[in-house]
Amino acid sequence: MKKRHWFICCTICTLILLLGFSTIAQAASTQSKINALTTDANTYCQPFADRQTLGTPVQKILYGEPAAYALQYPQTDHAALDESIRHAVRQICNSFAQQTHPADPSERIPNSVLYLSYESYRTENICSISFQETRVTEGSSITFSNWHTYLFDWESGAVLSSSDIFRDSYRQKAADAVILDLTEDPVYGRVLFGDYRTLLAPENGRFDTFALTDDAVIFYFDKYELLPGSYGALRLELSRDVFAGSFLTDEVPALPQETSAESAAPEEPNGPVSEENASETSTRVLSADKPMVALTYDDGPSPTATNAILDVLEEYAVVATFYDVGYRVAQYPEVVAREAALGCEVASHSYDHKDFCQLTAAQIREDVQKTAEAFAKAGVQPTAFRPPYGNTNATVQATIPLPIVTWSVDTMDWKTRNADSILQSIRAEGNLDGKVILMHGIYDATAEATEQLVPELLQQGYQLVTVSELISLRHGETPAAGKLYGYSYFQ
Repeated sequence: MKKRHWFICCTICTLILLLGFSTIAQAASTQSKINALTTDANTYCQPFADRQTLGTPVQKILYGEPAAYALQYPQTDHAALDESIRHAVRQICNSFAQQTHPADPSERIPNSVLYLSYESYRTENICSISFQETRVTEGSSITFSNWHTYLFDWESGAVLSSSDIFRDSYRQKAADAVILDLTEDPVYGRVLFGDYRTLLAPENGRFDTFALTDDAVIFYFDKYELLPGSYGALRLELSRDVFAGSFLTDEVPALPQETSAESAAPEEPNGPVSEENASETSTRVLSADKPMVALTYDDGPSPTATNAILDVLEEYAVVATFYDVGYRVAQYPEVVAREAALGCEVASHSYDHKDFCQLTAAQIREDVQKTAEAFAKAGVQPTAFRPPYGNTNATVQATIPLPIVTWSVDTMDWKTRNADSILQSIRAEGNLDGKVILMHGIYDATAEATEQLVPELLQQGYQLVTVSELISLRHGETPAAGKLYGYSYFQ
């Protein structure tokens, strides 16, 4: 019995020691990660030291898994204003948590970090704070940089809006000045992408957030919003003189001038688009006489796999079609915005991938509305609809208010999850001219296959087009709502 007691005691002691060492090791690992986060914060959180003119910078490191935060914001010792600033920071953090780590564990992204830096100004009684949010996800080469801009009243700490500063005429002045600045810039003018004139139209609300200094009005644009990702987030200062007569404090409002759409729009800086400069502008040159193929990706967006696919498309200045599901659009709106900004076609794949042949017309309309709202919040309008599982019937076609598109080459990437198998299934098709290739934008293997597939197709002489472009160029028709464009159509 004594030997048994001795053995039990030794075992318990060993377990205690192991647990202690494990706890120490875990604490050391955590501290190491906190130290690394602090080091990175010095890179991401302090780029605007010379533009922090309000209060004193405060930096907080909040380490956790799967989300961590490195935050920098001003403290002014003005109680009401400081509480408003902290509330704004909490809003940004909560939005990050909801989008990157939703309630469903299967949708969570591990080890994501939000870095928050800022610039700040005070002019008269108005305080401006512009936070730059940078998101970094483990395993992804993509960082997102977005702006959050706030105006506060110095005395009360109340949030101010554009209507507290400007007359409505300022939006047209801002739109004209920003478009002129960008298109005449020798660098930006050649790489602007997407329908930037529509984005920057005065009625689209893009100029409702800004910062004010004694000399300038500063507008901010997110990474991928107007320019390729390599240019990062954009900050554009306009002289206050541009807005003469539009400030509420101006004694005499500027009289609006009658301008036509043509006279308001500055001329394109580089003249007509040619084959030589097509890859450097927002317009692509396509030919109906050359071979073409449409790459399509279902079930996204994914902040990792979809962005890796977009990296390849951006590198080779080509496009694809993304059939995104609404609940993921709501989670990752910045990825959807990037798809559209790169000139890709963005379409619907329902809200949560139900079989539409099992739904009533009323249920289909409810799904369509819910999905449209998710896209609208991301600033994108879907151009077509791909039914989940490719299943459709007369009720679906009569109820869906968009062209209905399936495919003609199925890679089965959802099943194999292997880049070589995906490539082999495509190569086995032989001639791909006029074909629509089905893949899924949520698998790393599909992204790996895309990295090899795109240059291979280009080398073989194929034009990479969207599905709508293929229908227009190859078949000479405009995609029609409710019409099915299926396997036989693309053969």
